[in-house]
Amino acid sequence: MRKVVLLVLIPLAMACQRSFIEKDAIIDNMKRVADYELAYPSCHYSVDDKYNYPSGWIPATFYVSLIPLYEATGDVKYLNKVKEWGNSTQWECAPRFRHADDMACGQVYLDLYRHEKEDVYLLPLVNRMDSLIGSMKPGREDWHWCDALFMAPPVYMMAGSILEKDYYQDYVDQMYWDVFEFLFDVEDSLFYRDEHFFTQKSPNGEKLFWGRGNGWVLGGLARLIPYVNDETSKLKYIELFCTMAQRIVELQQEDGLWRSNLLDVNHFPQKETSGSGFYIYALAWGINNGILDAKEYRSAVINGWNAMCECIDEESGMLGWVQPIGAAPGDTKVTTTMSYGAGAFVLAGTEMLKLIEKDIKNK
Repeated sequence: MRKVVLLVLIPLAMACQRSFIEKDAIIDNMKRVADYELAYPSCHYSVDDKYNYPSGWIPATFYVSLIPLYEATGDVKYLNKVKEWGNSTQWECAPRFRHADDMACGQVYLDLYRHEKEDVYLLPLVNRMDSLIGSMKPGREDWHWCDALFMAPPVYMMAGSILEKDYYQDYVDQMYWDVFEFLFDVEDSLFYRDEHFFTQKSPNGEKLFWGRGNGWVLGGLARLIPYVNDETSKLKYIELFCTMAQRIVELQQEDGLWRSNLLDVNHFPQKETSGSGFYIYALAWGINNGILDAKEYRSAVINGWNAMCECIDEESGMLGWVQPIGAAPGDTKVTTTMSYGAGAFVLAGTEMLKLIEKDIKNK
């Protein structure tokens, strides 16, 4: 009798897993997660909401996924949502002049500009970029925390390609590799969140590397590399991407996700979906662009995607298990969500669609 039950349950479990990587299911889950965030926008947790900037990094790290969602599905609703948001912010960057987080909105504006060449989308952004270049400081000063490598570098690299202004890309190259020299641990192929973590240890005595922090970096590379014009420079970013990707896959847990403390999974043992979402997005992007070997990385991507889909609330479409705003490994639970988690999930879904399309063509 037990054998009969197992023979029934195993195919059912496999069928449930496969359903997450079918085209309709991927699109449905992306839209459900995106629509939940549009209906219930995330807010910053600051006192008196002083960091709830209309174009700040909290909304920007979600809206960055909507043009790719529009491109993947053809659903003009998401293009229009980006325009509504940009009009509401008057296409301004968030107010902190030197803060990389307040540049993240530029990725969204530039993505929209690729579709509709309206100068109004970029005027304040270009002024901000040019002013920062004119008062340039070393990367390890202006971008001194690893999250910054998602927020600002893709903006300048995109602008350099889309607007055909090489000096934006030269700026990124100088800034980015200074941060690399400052925060990258060669031995572990991971980034420290910032200098405060150089000597910190996890409860198990390991170095302390933040899951979402490294997700910001790897996801940022996937956003940046397609726009690098100089081939020598591009190869350098690709080399870093591949080095990190290899290490990240080694740290994936049996359930398909990663933990907020990468080297000490027992520190915060709960699954975590924002860092995981960026890893799945970046790894799938790497396969789709011939940078990563599909035979080596595909199973990690599929397992991660299936695990992420299991974290979506069936009724509402909310993506749970997102670590709240922070600057270090931390706790999370099934009911916590944030915009950057939704954005990472949608970006991952757009690459999952391309991945299964490649599978179909190769059959």
